[in-house]
Amino acid sequence: MSDKEEGIVKERLNMYFLLDSSGSMGGAKIQQLNDCMTTLKPVIQAEAKNEGVDVVIRALEFGSTSKATWHTGNMDTGKLINDFIWQSLKATGGTPTASAIEMVTDAIDGRYLGERALRPVVILVSDGGCTDGKPKYTKACQDLVTKHGDNVIRVAIGVDGANIAELEEFASKDIELNKPMVFKAKDAADMVKLIRWVSQAAIKTASKNPMGQNQQTGNALPGAGKWIT
Repeated sequence: MSDKEEGIVKERLNMYFLLDSSGSMGGAKIQQLNDCMTTLKPVIQAEAKNEGVDVVIRALEFGSTSKATWHTGNMDTGKLINDFIWQSLKATGGTPTASAIEMVTDAIDGRYLGERALRPVVILVSDGGCTDGKPKYTKACQDLVTKHGDNVIRVAIGVDGANIAELEEFASKDIELNKPMVFKAKDAADMVKLIRWVSQAAIKTASKNPMGQNQQTGNALPGAGKWIT
C-alpha cells in the first residue's frame, strides 16, 4: 500500500539549485553540468527513499540574461523528484549571482514549501565572480540570512576560477569544521562529483532538521572534511 493510500504525508525537502550559465561556463563545464543534472535524479531518489522524505527540485540559472531566471519549477511550485526532467542549459552572458540569491530568498516561503517542510537546501554552483557588483551581492547574501537565518542550508561549489571569497559570504558555516560550506572543484569532472555528493549529504542533514527547530546541530554535512580544506 502506498503512503498516499495510507494517508501518510511525508516530510518535504525543497532543494534549490542556483546554476551559473555564464559564458565562462562554456565547453566542458556546461556540458558536464548538464550531464550531471540529467543523471542526478536516481541519486536523489535513492537518498530520499533512504531518509523517507519527498524531495522537490527547483533550479535557477544565472548568466544568459541580466537577471536570473527559473529553469526548473518557479517561485511557488517545484518538481517532485520523480517528475524531474532536466532541460540543458547554454553558457552565455555575465554572472548575475546576486539576482539568483534575491529570487531564492523570496521563493523560500512557508506558502510554497508544503506540509511538514524540512529545512530547505540551496546549492550554488559557479566558476566566476558576481557581475551585479559587490554591494548588491553582499546585500543579497545578508538579506537571505536576515530573512531565513539557519533555517536554510546554504552550500556553494566553486568550479575552477570561482571567486571563493564571494562563495564563503553566501554559504552556511559547518559547525564541526568551523568553516563555510564551500567546496572547490578543480575541473568539470570534480564539479560533477561534488554536486552528487553535496546533494546526498544535504538530504541526510536536512531530513533530521524540520523548519523552526534549534539548528545548532544542523549546520554540518556528513563527510565534509574530505572536501573542505
